[in-house]
Amino acid sequence: MRDLVTRWEDWRKLIGPQNSRHRKLVMEQLKTQPALLYWGDSWFSTPLYPNLARQSAARIAGIGMLIGKPGATAEQLFSASDVRKVVERLRHNPFDVLCLSAGGNDALSQRLARVFAAWINAPQAKISAQQAYTELVNRKFFEQLVVRYRSVLDALHPVKKARPAFRVIGHAYAPLLKIGVPGDLSVSNIGLIALLKDDVGPWLWGPMQHVLPNKAEAKRFADLLLLDGFRDSVMQPLAQAYPQLFSYADFSTVPAIAQPTSWYDEIHPTGDGFAALADVFNDSVRAALPVAKRAAVG
Repeated sequence: MRDLVTRWEDWRKLIGPQNSRHRKLVMEQLKTQPALLYWGDSWFSTPLYPNLARQSAARIAGIGMLIGKPGATAEQLFSASDVRKVVERLRHNPFDVLCLSAGGNDALSQRLARVFAAWINAPQAKISAQQAYTELVNRKFFEQLVVRYRSVLDALHPVKKARPAFRVIGHAYAPLLKIGVPGDLSVSNIGLIALLKDDVGPWLWGPMQHVLPNKAEAKRFADLLLLDGFRDSVMQPLAQAYPQLFSYADFSTVPAIAQPTSWYDEIHPTGDGFAALADVFNDSVRAALPVAKRAAVG
């Protein structure tokens, strides 16, 4: 993108005041190029390396805005007050697509520790990946995520009514490979910001090592969590319930992301890994846009 900003003040400067010559030029540009709002967790918002949102935007001729918080859960990102604020921004700005990245953090670290507190606080016989996954299902974990996403999609009704071509795109998560591997975030590979990082994982194996017998079973648990769970029990039902509004990118079979070298740590791809995912994500962006704007997406 020619411009991807991270502050609303910069966005206002980017598109210019209403009825200004600058705004008219931007609107002329947007006849054949899209305006995207990216809103999400670390896969969109981490400043540490080229994430999915930045890799996606780099392949698009248009303008964009990026908001969110690394490590945030769907509950935190999609609070009632934040949903209201974002919907108001969408109503009053010419965005074609809202891109969402949320839910991956909801079943990690402290959340998992709470679900499996009995195993962590009082060591007992370990269970299988399927049994652990069933425990999450019984806790209605995925149903709660659907509710969070629906709170956003339902609130967008006024935007959709005013701009029928408006769309929302989410994404499932790629199957994890480096179970138990913390982030290799050092000054040499990400700069001085590494000195400020105090949470480098592992976020899944940390609590689950008390619950599952080995990392192979943890890998099976992660696959159930992200594929049968998040993709099939959250993304798919939402796409079916909102066919004219919501779609998602499926990263489960991207060849490059199946290589260990495409991952920094347990849950974050490298810049190259995100680049491979961005190609698939942008296929979804392109399909969601009006025909006149699709050629702007690479």
